[in-house]
Amino acid sequence: MRFPLLIVSIPLITLTGCSILPSSSGSPVSWSPHSADIYRLGSLPSSNYKMVSIVNGESCQREYKADPASESEALKALRADAARFKADAIIETQCFHLKPDADSICYSEVSCAGRAIQWVD
Repeated sequence: MRFPLLIVSIPLITLTGCSILPSSSGSPVSWSPHSADIYRLGSLPSSNYKMVSIVNGESCQREYKADPASESEALKALRADAARFKADAIIETQCFHLKPDADSICYSEVSCAGRAIQWVD
C-alpha cells in the first residue's frame, strides 16, 4: 500500500519545489538608462530614503577583438538591476576592474555594486 503512495508523492513534491522559483510569466521590467541616479561611495543624497536591495552590474569582454569591458556598461547593468526593485537611486556605488583568471570567460571585466534605494516622503 505504501508503494502507490510513494509513486504519487514524488511528482507532487517535485512540482511543489518548482512553485517557489521565480516565475518568468510576469510583466517585463520597463527600464530606461536614466531611471536611477548614482551616488558614488562617500556621497549620500540629502533626501530621506530606504534601502530596498544590494544591486550589481557587470561588463565583460568575451572576445579577444571585442571592445574592452567598460565602467559605463557596468553602470548601465547596475541601473537595470536597480530597476527590478523600482529604485530611485543607487548609493555607495563602487566599480572594480577585475583581472582575468586562467579559467575566466572574460578578457577584461568591470563589476559595479551599490545599494538600491527608494525615496521616503
